Amino acid sequence: MAACPDDTGGRRDRALLLIGVGIAARRGELAGLRSRNVEDLGDGLRVTTLFGKRGGRSVVVSAGRNPLTDPVQAWRDWAAIARLDPGGPAFLQVDKGGNLGGGLGDRGCGERVTACGDRAGVYGLKGHSLRVALVTTARSAEKPKPIEVIADQGGWTRNSSALLGYIRIVDELVENATIGIGL
Repeated sequence: MAACPDDTGGRRDRALLLIGVGIAARRGELAGLRSRNVEDLGDGLRVTTLFGKRGGRSVVVSAGRNPLTDPVQAWRDWAAIARLDPGGPAFLQVDKGGNLGGGLGDRGCGERVTACGDRAGVYGLKGHSLRVALVTTARSAEKPKPIEVIADQGGWTRNSSALLGYIRIVDELVENATIGIGL
């Protein structure tokens, strides 16, 4: 998030990334999101996607503790500068001059994820990287989230093998099968 500039495009990118991680979004879900489908609850956002691989869904994304990674503040900042039409796209194109255009398509959303990663020195991010980010960070949090909670948040079935495939090891010295087995 620190690599996102404090301009119109940077504010859009922060909101797109943080909401995208919070709902474990596919790029098409972000592209199809309407601004009225992001409801500010004060301490969180209710995000209702209209469609997805298993249909639409509605989930709450909690506010963050760090102002730089708080999806609620990122959404507020973006919505204020973009003056979004409630029936219009949640995420708009922004040209180099900071002028707003039409809605970002699914390819445009994927390109933003990749560009943000590149700008931060994290290369190879793709559309599904937001899904990986939610699963991995939720499982490696100070208080790890149960797989059922993650499944519900991201729109997976609770016994999804795809969900398990998104889990990445964050710290091999902490998440290690040999710890405490007597070796």
